[in-house]
Amino acid sequence: MLLFFAPIISLALTSRVTRKASKPRPVRHGKRPERLLAAAISAAVLCACSQQPRLGVDQSELEVAQTTYQGQAAGQEQAASEEDAKLQPDTAKEKARPFPIDTFYTLLVAEVAGNREQYDLALANYYFQAEQTKDAGVAARATRIARFLNARRAALRSAQLWVELEPDNPDAQLAATAELTLAGELDKALKHAELALDMGADAPLQSVAATAVDSEELATKVLPEFRRLSQKHPHNPEVTLALAMVLRANNNHEEALRLTKQVQEQDPSLLDAPLLQSHILIDMGREQEARQLLENLVALYPKESRLRLQYARLLIRDDLELAQQQFKELVKQNPSDGNLMLSLALIQYETKQFDDAKRLLEALLEKEEHESAAHFYLAGIAEQSGDLQQAVTHYRMVRPGSDYVPAITRGTTLLVANGDLEEAQSWFDELRQRHPGQKEQFYLLQSELLTKYESPQEAQRLLSDAVKANEDSNRLIYAYAMISEQLGDIENFELCLRKLLSRDPDNANLLNTLGYKLLSYDDRLDEALVLITKALEQSPDDPAIIDSMGWAQHRLGNHSVAVEYLQKAMSMLKDHEIAAHLGEALWALGDRQQAMQVWEQGLQINPESKLIPEAMQRLQDQKRLEQHVTES
Repeated sequence: MLLFFAPIISLALTSRVTRKASKPRPVRHGKRPERLLAAAISAAVLCACSQQPRLGVDQSELEVAQTTYQGQAAGQEQAASEEDAKLQPDTAKEKARPFPIDTFYTLLVAEVAGNREQYDLALANYYFQAEQTKDAGVAARATRIARFLNARRAALRSAQLWVELEPDNPDAQLAATAELTLAGELDKALKHAELALDMGADAPLQSVAATAVDSEELATKVLPEFRRLSQKHPHNPEVTLALAMVLRANNNHEEALRLTKQVQEQDPSLLDAPLLQSHILIDMGREQEARQLLENLVALYPKESRLRLQYARLLIRDDLELAQQQFKELVKQNPSDGNLMLSLALIQYETKQFDDAKRLLEALLEKEEHESAAHFYLAGIAEQSGDLQQAVTHYRMVRPGSDYVPAITRGTTLLVANGDLEEAQSWFDELRQRHPGQKEQFYLLQSELLTKYESPQEAQRLLSDAVKANEDSNRLIYAYAMISEQLGDIENFELCLRKLLSRDPDNANLLNTLGYKLLSYDDRLDEALVLITKALEQSPDDPAIIDSMGWAQHRLGNHSVAVEYLQKAMSMLKDHEIAAHLGEALWALGDRQQAMQVWEQGLQINPESKLIPEAMQRLQDQKRLEQHVTES
């Protein structure tokens, strides 16, 4: 139940619509009593949002309120008339009048809605009446309800109305400051914060600063204003610390550090200052000082969770065991805090304390907090214990967020690696249906897994179907071309690349890929050279294309020209494939010692290279064959 709802009768009879009066006004009585109920219900329906359910208000509730209102309002009107009689026509005093009966009933419906937890209807009625009555009390209440419901637009407009109606009220200024800050309108927020400060209120300037420092550009922009406020209120710690936060964001660490120490001297009990100091010290690379500071503070204030949390986070960097102790104490002090439970579980997971981590993660699922993260790490624990089906079950429970793609990748990898292609296919089909805008990515991921785990034929079939269903996807066509080339299906490989080149004829990568492949066929060398030449014109500094040109010249018998290209490519990119080509060109020129040196260099770059040993073996076999023919 919304605890700040108070009885509407009290609110309605104490709130007044104020105006400046130059002369007494006669009291105007409302509609006949028998018509008031219908008018009240009509007003409630009209001012409520059309999407909200209609609130059934008991007639007895309204009748009791009506009787109470009529009796008390009559007394108020009599008192107001007596007061009016005392006023001189030229006085500048304000007079008050009770709410109109329709307003009263609309607000009554709002209060009943609040007590029945139909908060949206309550907010709609209060917001509407704030606009209608221009009453500061109603605007204030609308603001508080909107903020409670996290209805940001309504809260901002209500707060702005409230501060317009009651500019001398520091609470109104603070509400406007808070809502403008959340809306990102920091210039306006700072103006209201300054007015609140001038009235002696504690304006939340640190919150404004925290929003500003999220953007480097914004932090630079607001720095002069925070300096001005600090000069205006030099002894206000909130202002000083806000300035220190902005200075930190502007990398002015020394001055920011000085200000935090200044605040600590003024008020040692204000813990925001040493907390900020620890952050600044870490920024400056003085982590040991920050650690010592926090260690001392935690000893002095063992119940201050903010200090212990900052200390624990710092310890995570190089002392997981001590960090775990701090998080255990934090969870002990705050047993219902899901964030702390997750942090402790992750440390335990990282240190392979899987049983302890599992208990915390399962507790989070029971609390329905951080469910995706809990499922993700429970999947990891199941995987570690060899329960792959349980791991997949948990991975499939992860929902969109930071763990979503890793969960999909890991879960589908487990399935494909263990030969369960049918369930993997089902999962990917489900993903493509759930996220139609990401079909392409899921097809590519699935094909990569199939290829990696020795099912390239399945990958080709998958991509063939994917291309038919997504003919405009260049990435899928390219992937289909590559898997076709891997399987020796040169016809489909070339068809795909030709199709892509028809869409993008100057694409250097496509030209080079097709040209390099055609170099494998003696009868297509000239065609390959045309493609590679065009690719090199588009990207003259690409070492891969320069290597292709060198290999083309070698295949055409222009070995000296080939060596020039290949040496240039090798100087730009240390790659075992380029080394294999350069060695062959040198060997063809008769410089076999240098060729061996280049191959040795290539094997140092990639000891797992298959290209270099194959080239060496082939050329040595060719040499022996030539010697045998010569001797015979």
